[in-house]
This record gives sequence, C-alpha cells and structure tokens, in this order.
Amino acid sequence: MAGLENDWQAKVKRIFIIPLMLGNVAFVVIGIVTGWWGVAITAAGQFVLFALIGLKRWRNLNAAPALVVAAVGVAVSLTQGAGAVALSSACFALLLVYVFWYSKNGRTPSPALAVGSSLPELAFADLDGNTVRSAEWVGTPTILLCYRGTWCPLCNVQVRELADGYREIADLGAQVVLVSPQPAEESAKLAARFDAPMSFLVDVDNAAARALGIQHPGGAPVGIAPEVESVLPTAVVLDAHGVIRFAHETDNYRFRPDPALFLATLRTL
Repeated sequence: MAGLENDWQAKVKRIFIIPLMLGNVAFVVIGIVTGWWGVAITAAGQFVLFALIGLKRWRNLNAAPALVVAAVGVAVSLTQGAGAVALSSACFALLLVYVFWYSKNGRTPSPALAVGSSLPELAFADLDGNTVRSAEWVGTPTILLCYRGTWCPLCNVQVRELADGYREIADLGAQVVLVSPQPAEESAKLAARFDAPMSFLVDVDNAAARALGIQHPGGAPVGIAPEVESVLPTAVVLDAHGVIRFAHETDNYRFRPDPALFLATLRTL
C-alpha cells in the first residue's frame, strides 16, 4: 500500500525512539562506571548520529560516521571481557535497528502521485483556520512539500532550503506550499523563521495525506511530536494546470530530494 495504515511496525516505531535514546544513555553510564570504554564508545555512535541530526544543516543524513564510531567501540570491547562484548554488541545492534529499520518508511509509490496525473482535489486550513483548496493553485506552478513537523530537523532543513531559494522559484512564476498535520501554532512558529512568502497550511486530521496515500501512523514519535499521526515526507511539483510533473516519495526519512530537482522541473514548464 502507498501510505501506512494499521501497520504493526508503524505502531512500534512510534514508541521506539525515546527508549532507544534512554537505552544509549544507560549504555554510556554503564561503560563509564565499569570502565568498559568500548561500551561507552559504541553508545556514542548513536549520539553522533543524533548530533548530526541536531545540526540541522543537511537534508541527507549518512549514518556511516555513527556506524564507524560504534564499530570502533565494539573492537575496543573485545579487549575488555565477555560482559563488555555482550553490552557493546547489544548497543551496536540497536544502532543497526535504527539505521536499517526505523529510518525506513516501508512505503510504496502512491498512484495518486503518478507523474502526468492531476492532483486530486484537496482541502487544507491556513494558519488562521480558513479553508484553502488545491484548486486555487491552478494557474500557478506549485512546489508542494508535505513535511512531518517542526519537531523533524530534516524537514526544517527542507523548508529552509526552499526559503533560501524562493527568489529563483518566484522568478520562474511558481509558488511554494508547505503542508503538515501539526497544529497551526507550530507551523506559525516555523513560518516566522523565514522571510519568504511561502504558504504554510495545516492538513486537518491528515485528510489530504490520506487522499494522497501518504499517511504515516507511526511517523510522530511519542514524547517528541504533539500529534499522533504524521505524513510520509513527500515533494511534488505541479504545473499551472494542476498536473503532477515531479514527485519524490522518499522511503527513508533521513534522505530528502535536492531542491535543484524542483527548479529543473519548473524550467521545463
């Protein structure tokens, strides 16, 4: 299926991230207290990845540095006894689960976003609660970015990049529409960060995401995001007739499309 619905993995992922972080803190503490530095170093691999995410500078987040640090920790633990090896290996396994399972969305391409098809009729709310319909975009090429929320640093990077390149987008006669299921007040905070006339809209009850087949029940982590359900990160370029000319449906939340792809599409319209 395109979007995720009642998927057990999505439900597990929703509660996964906080225990993962607390578990790594515990591994660091145990490593320091016991002198098993291999365990502490392995746990530091996960924190390297979180630190890179926190920098909010990259739309693509390669896990290689974290994996290298964690592997070094496992190697060090081999000199510190069976207990150190066991804990270090468990910690490394958690990192592998995060990189190769948690980060993957498990999505399939949505038929509603097929290039060459018309965008379905959608309705949103602006930051003042007024209804905005996708039909209103007809006549203007549009970059539509469906992002998870302000709690997602990689989404923030995407929004920032579009804001930074807005003048070039506007010169091509296009507009930018940013849609999230998060509360309007959160989107308003994000909008206030950028001096660019982009439209921030709320997907009330994730209705538009469901119509597009990009809903993500497990996308809003417990303890991090205020909403329960989120959206699979998706970027679409529409021509002036509302026809989809480009669609990017990432299957890994750590990797997002280069805005240059949007501009290249707009130049062909």
